[in-house]
Amino acid sequence: MRVVLINSLYTPHIIGGAEISTQILAEALAEAAEVHVLTLGGQQRREGITREKIRGVTVHRLPHNSLYWIGQAKRRSVLARTARRLTDLYNPLQIKAVKERLEAIRPDLIHTQNLSGFGAAVWTANASLGVPIVHTLRDYSLLSPVSSPIGNPALARLYAMTSSGFSRKVSAVVGISSHILKRHTDAGLFADAAGLVIPNAVEGEISAAERDFERKPLRIGYFGRIEPEKGVRELVEAALPLPPAVVERIVVCGEGSLKQELQDLCRDDPRFVFPGKVKPAEARSLMARTDANFVPSIWEEPFGRVIIESYQVGTPVYASAVGGIPDAVWNPDEFLFKPGSAAAIRAKILDFHDLSGEEKRRIQQQCVRHCRKFTQASLLEKHLDLYGRMLSGNREFAARAVYGQVN
Repeated sequence: MRVVLINSLYTPHIIGGAEISTQILAEALAEAAEVHVLTLGGQQRREGITREKIRGVTVHRLPHNSLYWIGQAKRRSVLARTARRLTDLYNPLQIKAVKERLEAIRPDLIHTQNLSGFGAAVWTANASLGVPIVHTLRDYSLLSPVSSPIGNPALARLYAMTSSGFSRKVSAVVGISSHILKRHTDAGLFADAAGLVIPNAVEGEISAAERDFERKPLRIGYFGRIEPEKGVRELVEAALPLPPAVVERIVVCGEGSLKQELQDLCRDDPRFVFPGKVKPAEARSLMARTDANFVPSIWEEPFGRVIIESYQVGTPVYASAVGGIPDAVWNPDEFLFKPGSAAAIRAKILDFHDLSGEEKRRIQQQCVRHCRKFTQASLLEKHLDLYGRMLSGNREFAARAVYGQVN
């Protein structure tokens, strides 16, 4: 089987979880299929396509053919980003380039991922081949040219109308969470596609270290961007009034526009530590040394990768009940809280503090068991099953509301 994956960027150009997840999928598939990735490079059109082999995957980097390459680190204005995304509505140069590559590779199946820089119209490049197209929803970029569709409702409606027409070319649509799948289908996209949920695989050794579960006070952590929509301010406000007998250390790991403001807010409280952005191995080490981690996002996260990463090192997670987060959390009835509420976060800290050591040990065991459902082996099995059904003409799927809690 020959499969072509299409994604805006590919390693070593990584700006978010979508690139990581696409690489994990490509390398998993390479064990069972011939895998090609079409992605965008920083070169101009006259420089042509570059090709390379990365861990068994053939990577074709096409010229970006747009106002600028999204892999550039330079921060662009909202106007510039909106203008570039609007060119995605129909970019004939990009469609032609993809069509030529597809006709040269002649895949059995096309699997698109994030399409920023390509645009949804790239699905029309398959017309001469007529092979099945699968699309995985990893963000909201088909619904809005900038940020979350919630923040741009009028623009989102206009943008979604265009995306929905092209989405009729797609045979099956995969959501990395039930929430992101529902948000797109509710907006009218993928009306003719079979839909299902396949969560991301999260790489990492599952190694929950033994710890002193009876130990108090608590050490709690946050790992991610320090931005308003991530709910970090609410976490800090929740922990500040709690006495050292309840919380002895709060690790806020990451960078972002709120970092300095929150450091100033906590300057007289030595319990707060801001290590900045650290390497993945160091982040895992810090996660393993906390008693509980928090994911207090306010915006609709498509998935909750950091939740699974925390489970892999044996640390439970309390998280806000928003977006795709409930799909990732073990025992959502106990470990979810209302988004945007410092009081709700504080209540969860106190709840965890009051648990016995034996209860905390049981929770760790359950979290470790839960994270095994998000492995590369599981990802490969589910995608090969999906591809097999597509190639055999069987497109009848039932979308799962939740992965992990409902089987």
